[in-house]
Parts: sequence; structure tokens; C-alpha cells
Amino acid sequence: MTAYVPFAEPSFGRAEEEAVLRVVRSGWVSTGIEARAFEEEFAGYVGTAHAVALNSCTAALHVALRAYGIGPGDEVIVPTMTFTATAAAVVHAGATPVLADVVPDHLTLDPDQVKSLLTTRTRAIVPVHYGGRMALLGPLREICAAHGLRLIEDAAHTLPARDGADAAGRVGDASAFSFFATKPITTAEGGMLCTDDPRIADEARRWSLHGLSRGAVNRYRPGHPAAYDVDRPGFKYNMSDLAAALGRAQLAGADRLHARRTAIAEVYLRELAGLERLELPPPDTAANRSSWYLFPVRLRAAGAVRREAFRRRLHTLGVGTSVHFEPLHRFSWYRDHAVRAGQTFPVADRIADTLISLPVFPAMDEAAVARVVAAVRRAHDEPDPSRDGTRG
Repeated sequence: MTAYVPFAEPSFGRAEEEAVLRVVRSGWVSTGIEARAFEEEFAGYVGTAHAVALNSCTAALHVALRAYGIGPGDEVIVPTMTFTATAAAVVHAGATPVLADVVPDHLTLDPDQVKSLLTTRTRAIVPVHYGGRMALLGPLREICAAHGLRLIEDAAHTLPARDGADAAGRVGDASAFSFFATKPITTAEGGMLCTDDPRIADEARRWSLHGLSRGAVNRYRPGHPAAYDVDRPGFKYNMSDLAAALGRAQLAGADRLHARRTAIAEVYLRELAGLERLELPPPDTAANRSSWYLFPVRLRAAGAVRREAFRRRLHTLGVGTSVHFEPLHRFSWYRDHAVRAGQTFPVADRIADTLISLPVFPAMDEAAVARVVAAVRRAHDEPDPSRDGTRG
């Protein structure tokens, strides 16, 4: 590590280097045997019957919605505390995103508010496992069963996580994982759709590759016919073998990477406890385990101005941070198209401006972790930088 601790950095080693070189030397870098192997290995790791490798988690959400026939005239409920991609995928499918508030402890979808937002047009609920902690899937699953709705997990943050007997990615009708550069495992850019339904997996494959009945690897090689059918105007969402090989190497070390993130989180929970201006995330329990993709702290009695001043101070002390998330209902497009008349989001609005995500990535050595702890303590103990009369 350098003197500056960035918010995130990928954790690559010799296994990743050799995986990429293997594909480069093979003569085939697009979607082929590596992508198929990655799908099988990932499905086995998550515990689903099928997995479809794609170029993003957004693509996975999009094709899942299309595979279930969700489109114009339909509504899909999503939390306001999420990245835009969750709701944007609903829009790409032609449906209408309906924003819901979150529960205050884990910042995941509030089942009670979901119930109040149901209409005859509601077709699906997309809970987001925020920061690595699973959403309240039990109550949401009951809502879906009672109203004939699809439950599609946005599990971008949550490899691996558990809540009792439930594991992220295998509770809903389908689930979407992200392999973006900062995620628990990475392919640089990429995603995966998981499901136990073979029809949905097949539909997702068709939608993900132009609607073709057969991919290039099955048409270009000797002894394979060139003919194929196009039964829909699909998308270009397939994952390359180059990315898949990187993902396979990362997946093989997923438990080790998770153990390291957990160890870093445990240091933060111990060393930052008792700081009166900071509220720390809840620790793991025997029944509930986070992936620790994020370590989001809350700056008590803060607004956006105070929060940004605290982040700037950490930056000058050599620590990068981020914010997860600005609620969707505050963005102009969603405010105009996804918020119902008179709808409010009291939990998201109360908490969003207090959130700061600290670095928690496996490549951090002990010195880097100690540097973050020292910087947070120093920034916390300094006078409030917003006492110049500016209000957050």
C-alpha cells in the first residue's frame, strides 16, 4: 500500500494473471468455454441451478425482468437507497419503477412500505442487499406469494452473505450479482444472473446475445453449422472469456477475500467504538453475516455540508472514502417519474446525508487499516469544521 489508502482497489495475484494469460494464449477471447465454466462454478458457489454470465449487474436485472415478461404498463418496487442501475433496469424493460423507503438499521427495503405501494399493476419487487447485509427477504417473499409477484434480488453487494438459513442469491425467483472493479469479486466489469428456473435462464441467454439461438463459439469452429435463428431483437450483454477467466480466479479465492474484509470490519468495529459522533454498522451475528462489501458509518447530527467536510478532512489525512447512496428520489429524473404524489421517504432523507463509506478491501495490509483508524479518530476529535455558520 502507498501512503494514501484509496476507497477501493482490486485484489489480484498470480492466479488472476495466469487465468488471463491462459485465455489470451488460447486464441479465443470472446464468450466461450471460460464463460460457461464460470457460470457452472458460480451457480455451484451460490447454490442455484443456473447462472448466466453477463457484462454487468444492470444487464442481469434487465434480462431477468424481460425473461419474466415485465414491461410497459407494469410496476416494479425498488428501494430509494440504491444505485441508479437498480431502477434504470426497470425503465429499460419498459416498466415503471416505484420507489420505497428503507428500514433504518440495514437501509434495506421496508416491507411495510412495500405493502402500501402495491397496485394492480405491480409485477415484481427488487430488494437491494445494502452494503453486504441482506434485505428482509422473509416478509418480502410472503408479500410476493400473497400477490403473485416476482422477487428479484439485487445482490450486487452481497457475495457471500447469509441471514439465518437464507443465502444471498438463492431466495428470490432470480438474483443479480455485480463484478464491477470494487465488488467482492471482480471481472473488471461484469455480472451474473442466477435462478433455479431453466426457462428463465434460457430466456436470459437469448435476450443477452442479440436474440441469437446459437453463440459465435458454436458457429465459428470446425464441424459446427453456421446457421442460427433470431427470435427477438436482443441485446449485447454477454461476458467475454477474458473477463470470465478473471472471475473464475477471483471466485476460487472468494472465501479468502471475504474473510479478509470481515477481519478489517472487525478491527473498525473494535477500534472506532465509542466515538460519540460516529454510528457504526451492526456487527455480524451467528445468524446474520455481511459480505462487508461496504463499511458505512453514520456521522451523527450531520448534514451534507458537515459530511463532506469530514470526508475532505479524511482525504487530507490520506484516506479515501465514498458515499452510498444519494437516494434516488432526490435525482431529477426519478423525482419526476418514480415518486407518487405526496410520497415521502423519512428514513432515507434522515440518514443519507450522514453516510460515509470507509475503505474495506482485501488488499489493505495491517498498516493501511491502522492508518484509516487513526485518520478517522483524528478527524472525529477535531473541532466541527462546519461551525462557521454553514448548515448541512
